[in-house]
Amino acid sequence: MDEEETVQLEGQPQRQRRQPKEGFWGFVLRPIYWFRMLSDELHWSFVLGVVIVYGINQGLSMGLSRISIQYYMKDDQKLRPSEAQVIGGIIQIPWIVKPLWGLLTDTIPIIGSYAIQAIDTS
Repeated sequence: MDEEETVQLEGQPQRQRRQPKEGFWGFVLRPIYWFRMLSDELHWSFVLGVVIVYGINQGLSMGLSRISIQYYMKDDQKLRPSEAQVIGGIIQIPWIVKPLWGLLTDTIPIIGSYAIQAIDTS
């Protein structure tokens, strides 16, 4: 799989893919190259649609549950607003880290293999 197969469609110029750089900048820019590759393979509108749907789903689930959590903290737990904000922020940390962790495990090899390949082989 080291060699990349290119297919030129009629009427479309052949595009050369840039290979990720090595070192620190390669580490930082690898997710951007991954999104570019994904957009080339699946079309940018599909990738944008997935990102939007994912964002809307997370926004609705957190928005609907936030009201009940705020009332619970205020009325039952008798927390001040500042304490409730700190606890709410701590609760949000896993949901903030989840997409970043998924992107990193898909683009950076961990113990010599990517997460996608590990899923395929199991």
